[in-house]
Amino acid sequence: MQGNSAPAEIPVLRDRVGYFMCTKQGRDYLIRLPNVAYSAIADNQELADMMNFVVFGLGGRSAPKGAKPFTAAEVARLRGHALATQSLIAVRAQIVDQMTHDCAVPESMKFFYDGEAAH
Repeated sequence: MQGNSAPAEIPVLRDRVGYFMCTKQGRDYLIRLPNVAYSAIADNQELADMMNFVVFGLGGRSAPKGAKPFTAAEVARLRGHALATQSLIAVRAQIVDQMTHDCAVPESMKFFYDGEAAH
């Protein structure tokens, strides 16, 4: 509920997840993640609301200014294209690499949680 996962190998959400909103690929990625796309939350508006809480609530100031909230229509469209057969680590790495190149995203986003690089 706090958005923290370390030391588990699940990316920390708190103050970081909003960075994914800086590119279309990053934004889409958040909904296409299997645990989101295949969520037991069947109502697309409810899932959009939950993801907006994750991005704009847990993500704190990491969401770029002007980032638009997810809509039910967007969630419905992206759920049909879940990242079910790809390596999530490889897809995330590619998206984060593009984000660090195109946006004001810290290099630490290349790691699952702050301080991971030091280990």
